[in-house]
Amino acid sequence: MPPSPRSEDYCDAATKTHINDDPGQYYDYALSYVILFQLHDHIAKNILKQDPHATNYYGNKQVGDFLKKIMSPGASRDWRKVLKDAVGEDISAKAMVSYFEPLMKYLREVNKGRKYTLPEID
Repeated sequence: MPPSPRSEDYCDAATKTHINDDPGQYYDYALSYVILFQLHDHIAKNILKQDPHATNYYGNKQVGDFLKKIMSPGASRDWRKVLKDAVGEDISAKAMVSYFEPLMKYLREVNKGRKYTLPEID
């Protein structure tokens, strides 16, 4: 929220120079978080057999080997193929949605009856 009421004379978005100078950065951020959650989910469930909400892979050699295998090709291979080979599926936000489902369930419950409600996601 702005500190005081604003009219259409203000264009706050244009004050964010990185939006104007390099809007692709936001695309990169979004993709990086989707990949992060997808890799975390795979590591937690398939390598460590742990709940993704309570996973600790500090110092785990298996996890290190997995990440090294993904990172070592560098730019010599298409990252989408590397990801699919590593986790068995194309890039997907399913892991992120699944991770935050308990929070979404809680928010739906506490906001029940309000004018705006959170959408259901399948």
